[in-house]
Amino acid sequence: MKYDRMVEAVEERAGLGDWAEAERTLRVVVQSLADRLLGDEADDLLAQLPEPLKSEIIVTPQADPMNPLEFVQRVAGDLGVPEDEARERVRAAFMTLHEAVTEGEWEDVVGQLDRTYAELIA
Repeated sequence: MKYDRMVEAVEERAGLGDWAEAERTLRVVVQSLADRLLGDEADDLLAQLPEPLKSEIIVTPQADPMNPLEFVQRVAGDLGVPEDEARERVRAAFMTLHEAVTEGEWEDVVGQLDRTYAELIA
């Protein structure tokens, strides 16, 4: 999936009506997800994403074992939005990521998230 289409999908799914805000949401969610993933999984995910996501997301050497609430709180803080809005944006970005990568890669990503993330993964 091309970058512009990913941003448009997040914009539509999150009901943002603002391309720049959708782009910012996508980047914040992907960065938070990369921070959460163990081992080389973040690199594997980014390898399947288009530029500029592929090169702008920073992979940290150690995963942050945040739970879903902490994940949403991080996204909310980074975006400066309430948690309920951040939760909807995370869902929109996760749906878009699922479409943007292979099914096997998505299963690998989801496999690193505990079952409590189910509410965020459509």
